[in-house]
Amino acid sequence: MMQNVYRHIQADPRFHALERKRRHFTFLLLAILLANEAWYILATAFYPRFGFARLWGEPLAAGYTTTWGIVIGILQTLLYIALVGIYIYRANGEFEVLKNTIVRDALRATGGNS
Repeated sequence: MMQNVYRHIQADPRFHALERKRRHFTFLLLAILLANEAWYILATAFYPRFGFARLWGEPLAAGYTTTWGIVIGILQTLLYIALVGIYIYRANGEFEVLKNTIVRDALRATGGNS
């Protein structure tokens, strides 16, 4: 019985469109994450004349112990939390609705319980 449902889902073009959409969205978020990780490493390594390495260790202002590097690290963490939140929002919204529709239609077409 379930094999028929799985086959029906696999044959559904909406399922493949959903998988493609999820994969593209995931790779977009991954690209944002990797670009964010790489920019300051590459800036420090390949553009030392601009003083990026020195900037990361500079205090925010005279008398402060907090440096710009700490601020950048905190901002990166907040970006990662936001990216996860965006993915969860879309996965639990648009992707979940499409998945439920595909499964419901497959169960109906194969005579399964919905």
